Amino acid sequence: MPYSYRDDPNVPSFDDSAPLVIFDGLCVLCATGVQWMLARDPEGASKFAAIQQPLPRALYRHYNLDADRFDTFMVLSNGIPYTRWQGALAAARTMPQPWRLLGNLGRIVPNVIGDRIYDWVQRNRLQWFGTRDTCLMPDPKTAHRFLK
Repeated sequence: MPYSYRDDPNVPSFDDSAPLVIFDGLCVLCATGVQWMLARDPEGASKFAAIQQPLPRALYRHYNLDADRFDTFMVLSNGIPYTRWQGALAAARTMPQPWRLLGNLGRIVPNVIGDRIYDWVQRNRLQWFGTRDTCLMPDPKTAHRFLK
């Protein structure tokens, strides 16, 4: 059911008028991906929040995802959560062209294949790319795109 979190007293209210990308703020790959999205989306179609913050953690619990294990990022768009492969495609669809087109074309890849690729990268991301000592902090020009 779209926007079901609005009825959950454990999820703080927030501005959900734009897609929300929830990411691991300590993961170098994840933080770099957010910076990449920010650089290519000057219109600001998406908002961002690190899983280390209370709101994203509450949303993960609402959708029965483990915020401590963090085995998938989430894109919350129009009140619907997208995770794993579908999350990656949903993130691309929030971007300007040609990324939006790629997000739509990616739908031809069956979820079972896309999820396997996503899971493989997710399992190895910290080994391959490392971790940050501190959570990604936005610069003043993009701070308005991060939920607190």
